[in-house]
Amino acid sequence: MKFSAKIDDGQYMREFQNIVLTLAKLTKECVIIMKKDKLNFIANEESGSTAPLVWIEINAQLYFTNYIMEEKISKDDDDDDNSTIMLAISPIHFSRALSSFKLNARNFKFKLIHLQFPCLRTETEVISQNSGESRQIVHDVPVTVIPRNEWNYYDLPQIPRTQLIINVCSNSLLRGLIDKLKNISPTLIFEANSMGELNLVAKNELTTITTRFKKLEVKSVTTNGGGNGDDEEKEKENIEVKCSVDCKKTSLFFTALQVPTTELSCGIDDDHLIHIEIKIREGVFIHSILPGVCV
Repeated sequence: MKFSAKIDDGQYMREFQNIVLTLAKLTKECVIIMKKDKLNFIANEESGSTAPLVWIEINAQLYFTNYIMEEKISKDDDDDDNSTIMLAISPIHFSRALSSFKLNARNFKFKLIHLQFPCLRTETEVISQNSGESRQIVHDVPVTVIPRNEWNYYDLPQIPRTQLIINVCSNSLLRGLIDKLKNISPTLIFEANSMGELNLVAKNELTTITTRFKKLEVKSVTTNGGGNGDDEEKEKENIEVKCSVDCKKTSLFFTALQVPTTELSCGIDDDHLIHIEIKIREGVFIHSILPGVCV
């Protein structure tokens, strides 16, 4: 199997480093799914863990200067399998290999190699501030190649269908707010309606704290009757949804985020789950699913 990718843009390099740093704050091991057109990271939720399910989508053609992905194939293999490589990697070790970006990096390449064991080799070209000469900084990060008979355990999560999707404020504001609310209540209630209002509610035996956001953009509304109803009737009808989620798990997700946010949306499936989608730039998204909990 063969894989290599290259980034020449300094801003993209810093974004990629922050994506890996985000994963490093969420999990000790993540899965990389390499396809011909996409690169995905998955931080799987472990049993008993407080970490949320998070996955990241990167459009390879939009993000990387060069992107090559090939796997040895046989005549009996399916086409989808031929265009996929799955690796398990420590995001902490991977992020350390990217720390050289701070040293006036010009470009960055990483590729799959095999020494005594499989590795992701990172090669960063940096420019000396004193002499102006370039040099290569190389790190080999150990990985585990996931065999095909185990791929079903690492399926890329699907974006769930939710009744209402609403754009919310910046993640820095939510991060600070939820970090304080986690000390008040073990659960956090998201309440939203199709009028562009969102309430975050934390309760305990002594008090109830409600934070209200108004005039937010509503991206999508799905009624119980499906999506074939009259649009004008849907606009007149005020759809209300809510879901209670684990407050510490929600706080961990927002605290872990190290990336700038172009757009942050919250999809709520009534009493079932919350889907958070963060758009970093066109073709680059972070997703998280927060399951509903009983209050």
